[in-house]
Amino acid sequence: MARRAVVAGKKPMVADTKPRAMAPIEPVLELDDIQGIAAPGFLKPHHALVYLRLPEAIAQLITIREHLAAMVSAGAIASGRKTLEDRRQHRQFAAGAAKREARAPLVALAFTAQGFGRFTPAVSQFKSPAFRGGLAARSALLGDPVDPEDPAAAANWVVGGPGNELDAMFVVAGDHQADVRSMAQRIAGDLVGLGANVAVQHGDVRADQPGHEHFGFDDGVSQPGIRGRASHAPDDFVTDRKLDAADLPDAWLYGYPGQDLVWPGEFLLGYPVSGADPLLPGPTLPCEPWMRNGSFLVYRRLRQDVAGFWQTMRREAARLAKTSGFEGLTDEALASRLVGRWPSGAPVLRTPDKDDPDLGADDMANNDFRFDNDTPARAGGPSPFADAQADPVGIVCPAGAHIRKVNTRDSGSDMGGGNASQTRRLLRVGVAFGESLADRYGNGGPDPLEGDRGLLFLSIQSSIEDQFEFLQARWINNGSRPRGPGGHDMIVGQNAAAPDGLRRCHLFGAQLQSAEVKAQTAFVAPSGGGYFFVPSLTALREVVLASS
Repeated sequence: MARRAVVAGKKPMVADTKPRAMAPIEPVLELDDIQGIAAPGFLKPHHALVYLRLPEAIAQLITIREHLAAMVSAGAIASGRKTLEDRRQHRQFAAGAAKREARAPLVALAFTAQGFGRFTPAVSQFKSPAFRGGLAARSALLGDPVDPEDPAAAANWVVGGPGNELDAMFVVAGDHQADVRSMAQRIAGDLVGLGANVAVQHGDVRADQPGHEHFGFDDGVSQPGIRGRASHAPDDFVTDRKLDAADLPDAWLYGYPGQDLVWPGEFLLGYPVSGADPLLPGPTLPCEPWMRNGSFLVYRRLRQDVAGFWQTMRREAARLAKTSGFEGLTDEALASRLVGRWPSGAPVLRTPDKDDPDLGADDMANNDFRFDNDTPARAGGPSPFADAQADPVGIVCPAGAHIRKVNTRDSGSDMGGGNASQTRRLLRVGVAFGESLADRYGNGGPDPLEGDRGLLFLSIQSSIEDQFEFLQARWINNGSRPRGPGGHDMIVGQNAAAPDGLRRCHLFGAQLQSAEVKAQTAFVAPSGGGYFFVPSLTALREVVLASS
């Protein structure tokens, strides 16, 4: 739905401008009704996406509806409560504070507008043009190729292309690959037996580099935290709070240092969104009562051209290394500046000259930096790592770096002040797919997958238009936004969005020399996906799958 809609006759919430002597009052999230993929989110090493297309026969459709309703009634769909408990048990085990317990995979169920409409006329109540139109119809707005000869054009997608749109999708996520695949196969087999058209897509963390995407960089370090409580009990927050209480106001702003706490309305319908002051809630945007506790899910099956990426980095680094101010530049150093982090996850602003795996592995430091200001001093004493210095114009971390394109942190942007990006955040819940490329430059012999490896990108948001589409089309693919000119996002930007098909990113040398990195090919290309709605458990029972 359009997220800045106004309800006639209702006044917007007015922010309290009085000095705050207490922590923000955060809402208790209805975790027993919210699907766990939406809050707190699935963060599991193994996934299976069960694609579902419904049959035309009414009798079969009714049988499938009854089957899905029975799954919901039996508790097969993971609630937010179950997912949060699972996450907490996992962390206790990892910290040595609990024994390993067998945990069944978590399951989510989401519907496209097309599939939603097969079960209920309530689909007409959605105001979101993106959801109603679908990903394939809007792919050109994202900068995707439109040439029918291009493999990345929607017409050539392996799933979700024009005429091949999905009706629904299960997301199965768990700790053990065998368990996830077994459950996905069971779900798929039952649906096939009822007349549905079903396929399964597997996704797994890389065995050779767990937690790293196929270009080799640690993924998901900058995940935002959901502001909100799991109950009224003291300190029972959905997102852990790790800062010392003396570190005010940061202790109220962040979960882990640098991890923004974002008001839940950015991810869940029926809750307050972010306001101008990050410590005060904005308005609760209007939605139909049955949509409360629901979310929108974006799925993009993204192929990554690993060899093309590293060949370009090697070629461009060698070219720049011959120029003043860029002597000794390596392909890894160049790629890290374009990402904004080294492969370990260490931010270039805290270690400009080389990777620091210890910093990359330290959750209390690897995200603790700002762009316009120095890293703040902490009550717990000095960090063992060098602080990040203010870099407002992108001398160290380019203005076009991926991490600056999708999260402006304390920097202003074309949308306003330093807090404006909080209304554009996504909760990412995806995973890699495909085996790693043996030699990242493509010199290890024939590729058995022929390049079919990449990312099953899954994101949770309350507005597809104002969050996912905004980031991709307005910031990632634009050479002058969110703050610039700094160039395009060279990592995930789409070449078709640049007028001449050539993406560029500006860099500064050791003595502030200016240079430009260029790429004629896209390193990430869409190969399928869809726009989905993740209904609450109540909505599944009483609206989507209710007997007519």
